[in-house]
Amino acid sequence: MGEGSLTFAEGAAWVWLGIVRKGAGVYGGGIMFLSWAQFVFDEIVWPRWQSVLGLVLAAAAVSVMVRERRGRSNIMAWMFFILFLPVLGALCFLLFGGRKHLRSVALKRAINSVAGVITTGQREGVAEGGNSFELLGDEGGMAAWEALCAEIESARESIHITTYILGCDRVGRELVRRLAARARAGVRVRLLVDAVGSWGARLRVCGPLVAAGGEVLRFMPVVTLTGRRGGANFRNHRKMAVFDGQRAVVGGQNLGARYMGPAVSKGRYRDFSVRVCGPVVAGLTRIFLSDWCFASGESPERYREQLRFSPGAAGAVRMEVVGSGPDVPGDPLWERFVGLIQECRGGITLVTPYLVPDEVLFRVLLAKVRAGKRVRLIVPRRSDHPFLDLARRPYLRALHGAGAEVLLYDGDEGEGMLHGKLFLVDKGVGVVGSANLDMRSLFVNFEVALVIHSPNVVRRLRVLEAELVANCVPYAGSGLEVSNWRNGVLEALAHVVGPLL
Repeated sequence: MGEGSLTFAEGAAWVWLGIVRKGAGVYGGGIMFLSWAQFVFDEIVWPRWQSVLGLVLAAAAVSVMVRERRGRSNIMAWMFFILFLPVLGALCFLLFGGRKHLRSVALKRAINSVAGVITTGQREGVAEGGNSFELLGDEGGMAAWEALCAEIESARESIHITTYILGCDRVGRELVRRLAARARAGVRVRLLVDAVGSWGARLRVCGPLVAAGGEVLRFMPVVTLTGRRGGANFRNHRKMAVFDGQRAVVGGQNLGARYMGPAVSKGRYRDFSVRVCGPVVAGLTRIFLSDWCFASGESPERYREQLRFSPGAAGAVRMEVVGSGPDVPGDPLWERFVGLIQECRGGITLVTPYLVPDEVLFRVLLAKVRAGKRVRLIVPRRSDHPFLDLARRPYLRALHGAGAEVLLYDGDEGEGMLHGKLFLVDKGVGVVGSANLDMRSLFVNFEVALVIHSPNVVRRLRVLEAELVANCVPYAGSGLEVSNWRNGVLEALAHVVGPLL
């Protein structure tokens, strides 16, 4: 092994040895500080610069972990990475691992605060009645497409859309064409796309909308010239569209041919969204405008009138908006999921494409199973992230062994993979939105969900659940419950790295 490729432990030992040697007078005893510094550079830093750099970066990474009070599993996973690959591991953590303390996050939190002061409508996280609810859950994704097109056509004042992925395909281009037509008609169109999820879409797809007077922004580019609103780790995973501040479409579907469209497509993911009207839309407007101001550098004061607007009653459904991300105190979606599981008296259904929960959420769920409550998990048999499929195996095996009903949606990438997110508790509470049941969605991404308090709506969502179950196969006998030595090694690696995903 060359001098430039020492491990973290060896590098630390060499630094300590050099200090001891100097203190003992072995090297140039009695010389001034300048000579001591020259010794450190010549004998320790320069020959082993990778190890020294690893030490410095590792110290910076540890300081961030301490300030953020991370979970044990997350800390252990990152430390495992840093110990074996000090420079690469620490750099990856500092680029991708931060959560609550970066300058860009502080800026976003300040914008949220100003928007919250201006708003006089529904408060986020507080259930309010007077809303309507429509499930857009057909297997082909046509209902969500038709709802979006109808709302775009009927909008008279404003169209606000946030998406993680804007497809550079026929569906993405057709959507932009329709938005451009409304912009030319005088409607204020704002389209916010995630800089990573929609990489290149602004240049390749959005030209007609910009030319028509619409506004298109990217959320958190990885690299920016100003450095104020960039970041590699924080992704806006929200999918929502708000029309005239009164109607909204929210769910897990991105804007592309893989998620929705005017005709059935064999390769389309199985997903769903909901259309809502009423006071709940005020909370969605606030989330959008806060994100928009962060991306544009504008003050929420510019949108005072829209932030203060609260739609009238449109139905009898009680709902609440829960926005989650590094810009809000705590982890609201995670806290809500844990609380709902703990409060469950009858049964729980969880539908998610990716299942990599943190230790607390997993243990609470496992405790409910062991307490005799009905717990049903619906996940894709094979998702579009093979590594996440490996990481979920220990959780599925443990929950199945404890008595949970684990079902595998019988589709995969290119054949209707399950991409929907749904959480049903007992007979009266349902959660729909953009968040997966993994640590990235629950602790890092910007997400949004609707928590619905209505037995009538939950009954409609149970119909969707039954449709999903009809296309599932049991976990037992699927082959996924069997672990040979090769899969065991891969599962162990994925389980260790899982908290980083």
